[in-house]
Amino acid sequence: MLETLETTDTNAPETTVTTTPDPDALQPLSFYVQHFRKKLPASVFEPVPSRFAFMVGFLAVAVASLTLISMPTTPWYFKALLGFVAGSCFGGTAFFSHELLHGSVVRSRKLQDIIGFFGFMPFFISPTFWRFWHNHLHHGNTQAIIADPDAFPTMRIYKHSKFSQNIFPWTPGSGHLRSYFYFFFWFSFHSFFSQVYLRSRNAQFERMNHRKVTIEFVGQIVIWSTFLYWLGPQNLIWTFVIPLMVQNYVATSYTATNHNLSPLTKINDPLVNSLTVTSPSWIEALHLNFGYHVEHHICPTVNPKHAKTIHNLLKEDFPEKYRHMKKSTALVKLYKTARIYKNSKTLIHPNTGETYPTI
Repeated sequence: MLETLETTDTNAPETTVTTTPDPDALQPLSFYVQHFRKKLPASVFEPVPSRFAFMVGFLAVAVASLTLISMPTTPWYFKALLGFVAGSCFGGTAFFSHELLHGSVVRSRKLQDIIGFFGFMPFFISPTFWRFWHNHLHHGNTQAIIADPDAFPTMRIYKHSKFSQNIFPWTPGSGHLRSYFYFFFWFSFHSFFSQVYLRSRNAQFERMNHRKVTIEFVGQIVIWSTFLYWLGPQNLIWTFVIPLMVQNYVATSYTATNHNLSPLTKINDPLVNSLTVTSPSWIEALHLNFGYHVEHHICPTVNPKHAKTIHNLLKEDFPEKYRHMKKSTALVKLYKTARIYKNSKTLIHPNTGETYPTI
């Protein structure tokens, strides 16, 4: 939209100055919250308990698959297929637990903690840790360097961080063969490392309930390890390794595309620091609309059931600024760009010096 400004001076004729607003100008999150609260009906902001059906379905199929794997008469190739199915379902329980712990299924925090404990168990993520790490730190500081625990580092940080230097070859765009394994382990590795090591050394986590996190985290490990032992140690590759790789791919293929192509931002503007990725409708249904991530960052307590409604409004109201693309396109872009930031809008390969613009 063009804005016309008229100025009059006694010594000069009347002039008209035409300016075009910058579509990339940052707006605070509150700007979009207020905008969509006026546009959306009140019912959209209510929790959706019927989403529990997804959790029940995912767990039922996963447990049935793992039980069939434990049977000695099941051939190995069928066990491999069942392991893939179980991993896909565990990815689904993580998506459900994500929306549950945002309060968009039920408001009761106690019920959220109980169900989230089991929903995140295959990933060994304490619901208390997730709520602080994801809801508080990530959503509150999206793509803010250091403040957002999910944001990739700048070149300055990379040069002084042995951890970043060791991880970089595993990341998409590094040019290393091992980077193609990134999606199959990163989500579990990042969360496990953060709970075991990082939370005790990072001041960001001081206000978190560490005792509760430890109890939940250890409890998940004990229960899940006992279940896997009952299924048979000889089946570990089918009941643990394959499902873990699949569930990590399901989760990381979204978390990486949702943010890792976007600029760093000092103002938390979800239309700039986040990306919505779309897939075939049947995949979006199975993955509970998790790819609609700009929508989620604007209205995190709105159930993803309504994500496409917000998606359509974003395309109408912010056509130049709203970033969305096919998930397959975003995945290709990840491997064509490095994951270290030269500045807020430029990515750089630390070894070659080649630079790439963010989206």
